[in-house]
Amino acid sequence: MFFNESDESKDKVTNEVLSNDSFNNLNLDLINLDLKVETGDKFEVHFYGPEDEKPSVELKDDTLQIKEPKLDHQHGKFWRKGFVEVNIVSQSYNSNLIVTVPEGHHLSAIKVSSVSSDTNFKSLSLDSLVISVVSGDVSLRTVQTGEVKLTTTSGDIGLKEVTVKQGKAQLVSGDFTLKNSLVLDKFKVSTTSGDNLVEDVKAAKYQLRTLSGDNSLFGKNGTRAEVNSTNNTGTIILSTLSGDNTVK
Repeated sequence: MFFNESDESKDKVTNEVLSNDSFNNLNLDLINLDLKVETGDKFEVHFYGPEDEKPSVELKDDTLQIKEPKLDHQHGKFWRKGFVEVNIVSQSYNSNLIVTVPEGHHLSAIKVSSVSSDTNFKSLSLDSLVISVVSGDVSLRTVQTGEVKLTTTSGDIGLKEVTVKQGKAQLVSGDFTLKNSLVLDKFKVSTTSGDNLVEDVKAAKYQLRTLSGDNSLFGKNGTRAEVNSTNNTGTIILSTLSGDNTVK
C-alpha cells in the first residue's frame, strides 16, 4: 500500500520581539516553550519558534500577561491514504521565550505555569516568585526574593547564589539542590522520590527526614543540627520519602 497524500504542519519559524513594555508583575501561562527570565539592558519579550506557537502578550495595568496558545496538531509531516495516517513529529525547533528586565529594576511578583518545558531565572530581584511545572527543570541563579514557591511533578529544581527570606519547593520525581545561598527565615523542601542537597548555604538550623534513604549533616549521620552564628537565622527543612538528604 502506498500513501498518496503528504503534508506538513504549520511550522513556519519566527524570530521576533513581542513586546518592549515595562512592567512590575509578570504572569506566564505556557505549554511547551522553554523560558528564560534574566537581566538585560531593557524590557523585552523575545520569541523563537513556529509561528503558531507564538504567545499572546498583553499589558494590564502594571502586569504583563503572556500566554502560549493550545494547538490541535503537532509539527512535522504526515502521509494519508484512506483512513490510514502516518505522522512523523518534528522536535527540531527548540521553541523558547526570553524575557529581559533592565539591570537594577526590582519586580513585585512573577507567576509561571508550564506543562512541559524548562524554566530558568537569572540575576533578578523581586518580592515574590511562584513557579509550577508539570514536566521540566527549574533553575534559579543569582536571584534575590522575599518569597519563592516552586513545584514540579517530573523534573529537577536547582538554586545557586540565591537569597531568599521564605521558600518552599515540592517535587514528586526529581532532585533538589541549593548551593552558595542565604536563607533568612525558612526554606522547606519536600520530595516524593529524589535526593535533596544543600551545600555552602548560610542558615542556622537544619531538619532532615527520610523514610527510605540516608540523612547526612556535614559528613555525619543525623537529622538535626544548629550552626553557631550570630549572622545566620534561617531554618532549612529537607524531607523525602525515597531518597537521600545531604547538607555540606
